[in-house]
Amino acid sequence: MQTALNHLPVSAVVIDRNFKILHATSEAAALLGKVDTFLSAVDEGSHAKVKKWVKPEQEKITLEANLVTEQGEVIAAELAVGWGNELYGEIVIFEKQSSINEVTGQLANLRERLSETNFELLSEKEKLEEALQENNRLSAPYIQITDDVALIPLYGDLNESKMNVIQANVLASSNEQSSETLLFDFTAVGSIEASGVKMLKKMFASLCYMGNEVLITGVKPDQAKRLHELDIKLHIEFIHSLKSAVRKFYE
Repeated sequence: MQTALNHLPVSAVVIDRNFKILHATSEAAALLGKVDTFLSAVDEGSHAKVKKWVKPEQEKITLEANLVTEQGEVIAAELAVGWGNELYGEIVIFEKQSSINEVTGQLANLRERLSETNFELLSEKEKLEEALQENNRLSAPYIQITDDVALIPLYGDLNESKMNVIQANVLASSNEQSSETLLFDFTAVGSIEASGVKMLKKMFASLCYMGNEVLITGVKPDQAKRLHELDIKLHIEFIHSLKSAVRKFYE
């Protein structure tokens, strides 16, 4: 269990909607022990109650529940729960002897600190999205083999989000390079989702309308079934292997 909020003098955790503990104060870690999910620290008799009320739809709520300490002792606690968004919830844990004045001050301090944490999480999320976009762009490099022929090897699983990036890159590169023949190699492709098939159909149709010849190679049997769904009323040639395809242009 992470303890990124150890500077706060209160037992508090930040969880996701599946109760996974994302952050915890040192007080919470000492109280609950090394648990990955908050439900693991909830006594079995309070499970149903916590599952019912600790969720984003409730936004803010206070409830009582029995918790199991690191030493295995069952204690009565009051949980102050708040959700800043659909992804992250905050739980402040008060053992029954805590006073109302202490509760108010600690909760205000916690919210101030957690707002800084949420900003850091948002920044990391944006960095991850940028990395995924770059990975999608590199999943279909446009390689000019000759003045008229270009090779586009595809990598990984093909879904709608990846194909959106690939389509934009391929159409732009094809227009700039004025290649007449485009060879798509599926050797390194994993699964092809239904949304990926639709985007492939759209991309191939656009290329054919632009006057390009489209060749496909390296297709596995299970992928062939998916690609059969393309049903494009245009000429697309399938070649057994990349070696055979390259030989076609150098004979």
